[in-house]
Amino acid sequence: MIMKMKVYEESCNVSKDLNGSPATGTLNLNVDVGVFDDDDVDSVDEALMEMLGISSFQTNANEDDEEEEVQRETSLSSATDEDTKIFLQTQNVNHTNIPSNNDNGNMNMFPSLNQQQMIDVANTYNLKDIYDREGICILPPEFNIQSKAMRRLTDELIYGSSKYQSDRTHETIQFIKNGIIGQRRELTRFENFVTNHSGWKDLCYNYITKCISAIMGQEMVLFKEKLNLKPPGGSGFAPHLDTPSLRVALGDNGPQTFVTIMIAIDDMTTRNGCLKVSKGPWTEHDHCEIVMPSPTEINSNPDAEGRRGAIESEVANNQIYEDIIIKGGTIAAFNGWMPHRSLGNTSPFPRRAVFLTYNPLHEGDFRELYYQKMKTLRNDFRDRSLQQQNYEIDEMELAALASIPRI
Repeated sequence: MIMKMKVYEESCNVSKDLNGSPATGTLNLNVDVGVFDDDDVDSVDEALMEMLGISSFQTNANEDDEEEEVQRETSLSSATDEDTKIFLQTQNVNHTNIPSNNDNGNMNMFPSLNQQQMIDVANTYNLKDIYDREGICILPPEFNIQSKAMRRLTDELIYGSSKYQSDRTHETIQFIKNGIIGQRRELTRFENFVTNHSGWKDLCYNYITKCISAIMGQEMVLFKEKLNLKPPGGSGFAPHLDTPSLRVALGDNGPQTFVTIMIAIDDMTTRNGCLKVSKGPWTEHDHCEIVMPSPTEINSNPDAEGRRGAIESEVANNQIYEDIIIKGGTIAAFNGWMPHRSLGNTSPFPRRAVFLTYNPLHEGDFRELYYQKMKTLRNDFRDRSLQQQNYEIDEMELAALASIPRI
C-alpha cells in the first residue's frame, strides 16, 4: 500500500487544475468501516499502477501516446478478471483531448441538446411515466455524458483541493493481507463543491438542470450535491429513503419534494457496489415503513446515512432490490421515496458516482441555506462529541484517583 500512496502523490503533482479559484478551506469528516480482504487486490492493483500510473486517476499526459497504447493493449490481452478488463477499457483516455473546464469549453463535454429537444426525447421514451411507475428511470443514450469528461472533472476535485473548496469525508478502511488486519485512510466523498468549479457548475446548474426539468415537466433547481469515490474496500449503505433525511436541515421551511440524479463516473457493477433499488410507484403517502428517530438521535450526527429514512431489516428483507448496472457517463433519476441501498466495493478499483438532488423551483431555491444549516449542525455535533469525550476522560481520571489507597 506504500506504493499506492506514492503514486497518488506523484499523480497529484502533475495533474492540471484549470479553474484557479482559491479555496478558503475544507471540511474533513471521519468514518470507520468494516474489514476488506486485500490479499488478492495488491498484486493486481500494483501491477496496473505500474502500467497505467494509477488506474482511473491517471493524469500523466506527457507520456508518449504510442507507448501508452501498447501498455493498454498488453493490459487488456493479459487481463483474466472481467472487472479488470472492463475497468481497463474505460480508462482508455487521453486527457489532452478532453475539453478544458473554461467558460467556452464546458458545453463540448455535454450533448448538444436544446431544451425542446430534451423534452422531445423524454416524451419519446416516456421517461416521466417510467419514473412515476418504477420510482427510477435510466436516461437514454441521447442524454449520456462522456465518461472521460466526468473522470476529468472528478480528478480535478481530487487533486485540486488547494484550489477547489469542498466538504471532504475520509474513511478508515480495514483490510486483511497475509492474515494480518491493516488500515488505510481513503478520501471517499465530496460535498458542497459545485459553485467552486466552473465545469461542475455548468454541469449541475445548466445541463442536468435542463435534463431533469424536461423529464419532470417543470422547472427544477439544485438542492445539494454529493460525489462518492467508493475506493476498493469502501463501504456500502443500508436500505433507506432519501426524503426524510433531506428534510432534516430545513424541516417544513425547506423544499418537500426531491429527485436525485445519479451520474455514473465509472461502470457500475455488482462487484463494485452499484446502486440497488426497490422499484415501485413510491410517494410520501405510499412508502415503506421506516425507523423513527428517538429523542437522543434527533440531535445526533447529521451525516449519519439514513438517520431519518432508515428501513428496518425485517422490511428490507421482504423487498426486492434490483442492481442498477450501467456504463460510465449514464444518468439515472430516482424518487426520494424509493428504497435503495448498496454493498461494499469488493473490486480492485474505485466506483465513483455523483448524486445531485433537485427540487421543484416553485418550492424555493435553498441550496445555500441548506449548506449553512448543515455546517451549523455539524459544528454542534462536533462540540457535543468533544464535550462527551472530555467528560469521559474526567470520569476515568476520577475513578483512577479513587483507586489510590488513602494515607
